[in-house]
Amino acid sequence: MKSHVVGIAGAGNMGMQLALLFASHDIATVIWNHKEQPSYERDIFRLATIQSKLGLINKENIKKVIELISYTNDISVMEGCDFIVEAIKEDKEVKAIVLRQIDVVARNAKVLASNTSMLSITELASFTENPSRFLGIHFFNPPMSMKLIEVIKGELTTDMALEFALNVLGEINKHPVVIPETPGFIVNRLLFPMINEAVLLLSEGISDAKTIDNCMRLGANHPMGPLELADLIGLDICLSILETLMEETGDVKYRPAILLKRYVRAGKLGKKSGIGFYSYRKNI
Repeated sequence: MKSHVVGIAGAGNMGMQLALLFASHDIATVIWNHKEQPSYERDIFRLATIQSKLGLINKENIKKVIELISYTNDISVMEGCDFIVEAIKEDKEVKAIVLRQIDVVARNAKVLASNTSMLSITELASFTENPSRFLGIHFFNPPMSMKLIEVIKGELTTDMALEFALNVLGEINKHPVVIPETPGFIVNRLLFPMINEAVLLLSEGISDAKTIDNCMRLGANHPMGPLELADLIGLDICLSILETLMEETGDVKYRPAILLKRYVRAGKLGKKSGIGFYSYRKNI
């Protein structure tokens, strides 16, 4: 087992997948959640089983991997972690509350990071008393199989914190790309204008969702079309990222398509709601 201990703040789907990722590489991991989650054991076992079917965790090692993960709703347990990743919902005010709490109890942690996909790392760091150890570590979903990790330095992030983060990420066989803080980082700056343009094509009646997606799969060698990907990400998240990009850059090229806003207002959020640009409900 590796000598350091990883802490994950947040026991949602991403938080549990991150815990499995670190534990599958023999790293002791703590998941903290703000409340008790009675279904945790069932959920973590289900996720581990899915990963084993995908060949990402050896079936015989599932029990060992899960045993390396501790679940708690007592934030003081984070005191024993030296590498902490906040993976709660993309809400700056909520993140601020959690980051302040972790900062107080985990004073000896070498790195405190956020898995944010769009928020300012320097601003998030300002909610802590030690912004020099704070950085962004943007994992892509699903983190077990996606190789890329964007590592974002804030204005006050030290080289020491960055080096420690890169060493830990190297132990889980990922490909980290270090970038300075910029709105949307690299992938989202490229990805979301494409998704937005696909929504515009759909709203203008140029073609249907399936054809638009097939064009990008067959013509650009994308494994998934932009509208299908938007449904997977969540249309509410897509809208939020586009709005943030437009606000941060002042560039109207990020202005969200009206159709995207309409779908979000109607609760058509993609896979998680059962309907978005495609229907995921049975018998519909």
